[in-house]
Amino acid sequence: MKEQSSIPGLLILASLFTASLAQANDDVQDSVTAIGVNAAKEFVAGHDNAVIMDVRTAIEYEMSHITGSVNVDVQDESFENMAIALDPNKTYIVHCTKNPGDGRSSRALETLKSLGFKHLYNLEGGYVAWKDADLPLTEPSN
Repeated sequence: MKEQSSIPGLLILASLFTASLAQANDDVQDSVTAIGVNAAKEFVAGHDNAVIMDVRTAIEYEMSHITGSVNVDVQDESFENMAIALDPNKTYIVHCTKNPGDGRSSRALETLKSLGFKHLYNLEGGYVAWKDADLPLTEPSN
């Protein structure tokens, strides 16, 4: 009889374990992954749904930006509305000038996460690291 009474307890433990794993998987999907500039360049080249998002001001972007990136200024009061218009199923590699832990890219990533974006990367070192690695940039045409 003791063996039969322990089966419901095991089933409860198994279901709690399964629920914990499901929560852990959701947490992993909601996290932001850091990515280096060379890995980001390769990732974008191999994935049609990957977008490099420059969250600097329009003036900074016009001066020079990562070739193929899109500019969505996190300091613009309509940033959240602009973000809502984006496809949340795409992968976004977000950057500002240097991407410090409390910088513009961090604020943008927090907003994107709160809006349900799941595939987010933080470009390590931002625009400066990309430029220092001599990767493709678009300069203003004078």
